[in-house]
Amino acid sequence: MRMSKWSKIAVLGTLMGTCFTAGVYAQDVLQRVDAYLRNDFKVVVNGQEVKLANPPLIYNNSSYLPVKELGNYLGAVVNWKDSTKTIYLNSRVNPQQPAEGNETNYTEIVLQYPYPQYLDYLGGTYPVLVNMTDQTYYRLKDLDRMGVSTGGLRKAKEKYSEDIYVSEEELKKSWKETPQISYLINEPIVITGEQDPVKLKTIRAYVEGFRYYEINKVPYMTNPIIIDALPEENTYSYLLTENGHFYRTTLKLTQINGNNNKPDYVVGSSSKEDIQVTRVK
Repeated sequence: MRMSKWSKIAVLGTLMGTCFTAGVYAQDVLQRVDAYLRNDFKVVVNGQEVKLANPPLIYNNSSYLPVKELGNYLGAVVNWKDSTKTIYLNSRVNPQQPAEGNETNYTEIVLQYPYPQYLDYLGGTYPVLVNMTDQTYYRLKDLDRMGVSTGGLRKAKEKYSEDIYVSEEELKKSWKETPQISYLINEPIVITGEQDPVKLKTIRAYVEGFRYYEINKVPYMTNPIIIDALPEENTYSYLLTENGHFYRTTLKLTQINGNNNKPDYVVGSSSKEDIQVTRVK
């Protein structure tokens, strides 16, 4: 069989049935074709042979590859949005890439009205910490997770948390589409970087347990802002306000045996740091 050149390989016209089963049953747009699976074909990505779970498919003298698998090998994020039957193939920002510039180039901002929200962007839904000051700022680590390129954009450093932010006005220069607020996720305690449902349940129960308490008849009211998983396993950074003052607490989970010897977790330790210099008025 005479094959097309590599430049003709149709990556975007991929195996929909393999990668995105949600669209298989749209009978009004399906077209049946005769094609051939080639298990004998090798796929080399950036000089390294890779084993795909789904082999290349040959149709009409062109090669079709599973876009989600190939996207992972190419460092891309692939999302499927069922409501519009759309595949999003987005380049991934290198998580190790440092923020551009240095501290002397940062505008200083302070936490005034920080709040988390979920944003829909290029087919994915992402938790993002937003800080409202004289304008709207988005936390850089969340933008990286969304795949937003912020190279060349002016950045600001928050005084208390020392997190880096980018203003919405700057981001308008870089958005590939304007993010929309997602109403599909209604979770008042937002946790980033953790997917384990047992760990999520433990952390949220701990936070709820300390929303209101008293010490020596002095009442304390806590308002959670956002919780981020840290690189160290089972360790989390918890940003909150308590009686109108900003704090950051480090939480560490300890694994225990739960019901039927299934793994469970408790908050084994916590340490709270006062990150605010002056009280919020």
